[in-house]
Amino acid sequence: EPVKLHQAAVDAVHENKRYFIHSHVYPEVIIDPALTVQTDAKWLRFILMQLLSNAIKYSSGSGLKVTVQAFYSKDRRQVVLEVTDRGMGIPKSDIKRVFDPFYTGENGRKLKESTGMGLYLVSEVVRKMNHRIELESEPGQGTTIRLLFLQ
Repeated sequence: EPVKLHQAAVDAVHENKRYFIHSHVYPEVIIDPALTVQTDAKWLRFILMQLLSNAIKYSSGSGLKVTVQAFYSKDRRQVVLEVTDRGMGIPKSDIKRVFDPFYTGENGRKLKESTGMGLYLVSEVVRKMNHRIELESEPGQGTTIRLLFLQ
């Protein structure tokens, strides 16, 4: 179904409002309100909730922003939705395993709140909907997760 990304992002941010406030992390949504993708709205909500939860958790107490933005790729063949935090980032040694089930990584073991299932479930849902997911991270600088929607 056609889903407006701006509204989906704003709704997910609103649902996490208390978590943002409690964690001293500030949301920012930069998406053209007309930008629409073909996807499943309920599963996109699940994905956004999980990505925002992770972004807040790993940025907690920082006073920094979590940004949700979307745009067309350079060749305009896909829409890119990014969730970017400016938190602790992921060690290089953990990046290749973050989508594995039950893998919590170094940061997850430090925070003791991680099950290692969130990104695994997100990646499974993304794959089943024929979208793609990418992750980029720099320790001490933050993490960006990209969802790619083919047009």
